[in-house]
Amino acid sequence: MSFIEPRWSTATFPDGYMPRPAGEATVVPRPEGVNETRGFDTHLAAQEQSLRDARSLPEFRLIEAIDALYDHSVRVLPPNPPPDLLQLLLACRHALLSAAATIGRGSPADALISTRRGIEAACLAVAINHDPTNREKWIGAERRLSRWADRRKGVKPKQPSKSVVYPQSPLVQSLREKLEIISDAGIHFTPTFLSMRRWRTERPHEPAHGPVLVRYASAETAQGELARALMFLVSVHLEILDVFVGCFDGVFYRDAEWLRMRRGLVRQGRVLVTPFRSDAGAQRDS
Repeated sequence: MSFIEPRWSTATFPDGYMPRPAGEATVVPRPEGVNETRGFDTHLAAQEQSLRDARSLPEFRLIEAIDALYDHSVRVLPPNPPPDLLQLLLACRHALLSAAATIGRGSPADALISTRRGIEAACLAVAINHDPTNREKWIGAERRLSRWADRRKGVKPKQPSKSVVYPQSPLVQSLREKLEIISDAGIHFTPTFLSMRRWRTERPHEPAHGPVLVRYASAETAQGELARALMFLVSVHLEILDVFVGCFDGVFYRDAEWLRMRRGLVRQGRVLVTPFRSDAGAQRDS
């Protein structure tokens, strides 16, 4: 179910929640509240402070709510569920927690790596549920071992076979489309990825000192970016959980508490999404 449209099939958000596609114009913030950062200890302290602040955001409470939904999902499964599918469900939950912690620490672009893995795990679960032979195709043990042998010989390894067959469905298609967006925004070193970094080098006041890294955004700007990143993360994992409904024969939809928690997430999200929709509309009109 979307936060915007009353449907169970997808969980997409308005433009403000999506990582910016490659080539799209960016709005560069003015350098407000510039703070010098020196050394690893300062970097860690800034991350921990950011995480403490982020935990108070209402968007972070949505993260905690969807993590609780993951926990309940595992609890309502029948005894001895397919181990491969269960392992992939747990991998998706771990991807959620890793990405949320990374966003909270002030690095939303870095969190997209974990989110991508979560999407890949969910799509693989659908493929294995559709055709169990996709598991062996994905593992591709012989080909992967041969890649390591090629590396030892100094030979460029051949690419692994992409023989996994993913069933066609709107939800799987939606998730796989996000993989392309995420790759441009946060996996590869692209202009889009660089534009998401809120740091830059500046000349020092004293010529004897070398250049320093400074924060290039106000606290308000940074908090808004974290909120958008958290909401995008929630939207992805709502779709991921919908994918697993089919993998486990609809058991989630037959559980009243699971449905109640799911609908509560949607209600909270609809409230939180309103300011971002207004901001996106104002930017289009300007």
